[in-house]
Amino acid sequence: MSVFKTADELVSQLLRGVYASWQRVSAGRMAPKREEITPAVLRSALPSVWMMDVIDGGADFRFRFAGDRVVQFMGRRYGGTLLSTLLEDVYFQRMRLLLLECVQNKRPAAFGPGRTRMKDKDYLETEVAVMPLSEDGETISGLFGAMDVRPLGTAKL
Repeated sequence: MSVFKTADELVSQLLRGVYASWQRVSAGRMAPKREEITPAVLRSALPSVWMMDVIDGGADFRFRFAGDRVVQFMGRRYGGTLLSTLLEDVYFQRMRLLLLECVQNKRPAAFGPGRTRMKDKDYLETEVAVMPLSEDGETISGLFGAMDVRPLGTAKL
């Protein structure tokens, strides 16, 4: 049994809204193109979203963009950084598993809400959704995601 869930099981209103936007842009396709996920599509969720490149079918991932809330939670900007260089940290190990779940199954995946594994932030809980992007309609070339961060035990259903 997987620790991950489908995007249809999201608790966060913010994440459900981001997922609904991804579905509209996908228009029945496996995934939209990266250029189709625009600030206009995301509206107020922009501070909570991020994008990554998929390298060699999921052998690695490169951070591209993160909104202000994501950067604040992560403690710094990771743009251009390969995920493989951060895997000594259990938080990034778990992140990699969620990203692989999305890439391998070619569909959105989610995790949480649950206590974060980010160092010095264990008083917070996160819920994360990750959705595929594809330039050719067959290969997952990027990932688009969002996270909701809140004090532990305050999830709004």
